[in-house]
Parts: sequence; C-alpha cells; structure tokens
Amino acid sequence: MPSSSQFASDFVNDYQSHYGAVAVNQMPVWTVPADQAPVPVHVKAGCANFTTDTGTAIPIPPAATTTGTGDSPLVIDQPSTSSEWELWQASPTGNGWSACWGGRLDTSTSDGVFPNGYGLSGSGISYLATTITEADIASGSIDHAIALDLPACNAPQVFPADRTDCSNDPGQPPEGTWWRFPSNLPMPSGLTPFGKMVFKAIQTYGLVQTDQAGAVAIQAENTADWAAQGHSGVDPITASWQGQQEWQVVADLPWSHIEAISAP
Repeated sequence: MPSSSQFASDFVNDYQSHYGAVAVNQMPVWTVPADQAPVPVHVKAGCANFTTDTGTAIPIPPAATTTGTGDSPLVIDQPSTSSEWELWQASPTGNGWSACWGGRLDTSTSDGVFPNGYGLSGSGISYLATTITEADIASGSIDHAIALDLPACNAPQVFPADRTDCSNDPGQPPEGTWWRFPSNLPMPSGLTPFGKMVFKAIQTYGLVQTDQAGAVAIQAENTADWAAQGHSGVDPITASWQGQQEWQVVADLPWSHIEAISAP
C-alpha cells in the first residue's frame, strides 16, 4: 500500500496524543437460544427507519444491558437461526427497546458487512465478526480480525467498508483499512495472556478499521455481560488481563511496527 508508512505514522501519533495508549473498548454481545422471545424494537424519534432490515421484533433477553455510553451499542447473536442484530443508541423502554439505527445479518451467508445504510459501525463492518469475545479468550486463541477505531480518518471508505462516517481529512487512513504486525516480528516478553492473543491475532488476521472514536481502540466483549448472563466467577477476559486495567493490557504491544495493508 503506497500510503502505508504515512498511515502507520498517523496511527502512532493518534494513540500518543490520545491518552498515550491503545484502549480496549467494551461491546455488549448477547448470545441467545432459539426459543428466546422477540421483543418490540422501536425507532427513536428523529432517526431513520432501520426496521425494514432488522424487523420490528428482536430476541433481546430481559437481562440485556448496554454500556451506557453515548453510542450505547448492542449486539444480539442467535446461532440457531444464523442471525445477528446490531443496534446503535439502544435503550430499554416500557415496551421492548428503542434504537436510532441498526441492522440484521444472516451469519451463514454474510461477508461480515451490513448492506449500505444499516448496521452499527460507521463503516458497515460487523462488530460481531470483529469483537474479541469471552469465548475467544476462553479458547486461548482469537481466530479472526479485530475491530479498530481511530480518532482521525479520511473519506471515502475502502473495501471492505461500504460507507463511512469520516470527514475529508487527507493523509489519514480511511475506514476499511487493514493493519497488521509483520509476520517476522517477535512477540514481546512480559505480555498478559490477553496481550499475547491479541498480538498473534493482529499478526495472523489483522485489524480492520471499523469506526471513529475518541481514542485508538480495539473491541472486546463487555466484561459485565458475563455475570449478567448467569455465569459465575471471574470472566475469561478480565482473568486474562492479570490485574491490569483495560488501557494497560495492550500498551506493550509493538505498535510502532504496525503496518497498513490492502484488504486481504
């Protein structure tokens, strides 16, 4: 990629000037059974109608929560029907849930990108496909690309993104850009189990630039979901941090060696 060195420099400058670290954002991901009852989903006032894609009822469990942030994302995965739903600014109401935007994918046939105009991310790339889950960490391996958010990006988007929420910012990487660590780069010593798995995943599968954010961040499942979904004990992601905070766990990865590459 001709702009790789410039984009890599932008990446490093972005995290150094935004809190000096690469963060781990937390994405609520709820996996539901086949018999999970659908609940009504309404479009928030002032938002475009997304229910032509999601339908007006989604199997959101009663215990489901969001992070309470301004984006308030929510991802619902129903493996039995090969369906996933992603909602933006989701919140419970007295009669189901409401959201400002969203989309549905058939996970058995989808390429991991929502049709243009639907979904949760600014790029259209699925967060279910690119979020580090509790199951990933419990298995000891992250076998997929990881979502990357950057504070600065340029329009238009590049493949596989099918849209963008970036402005005109020449020289900055567009959404859809892929990133990796060189295949011959040795793993640093002293990483937590989480850090080791993330390093291997970036080296093997890469990062895909999915959204804008207030800092450089990768996406992992919301650790609060573990107890809310009925599990006991410390959740696998938190355990893999070995006492570190979310802004520390990937701080020692060799980010200065990151490379921007064309889509695989």
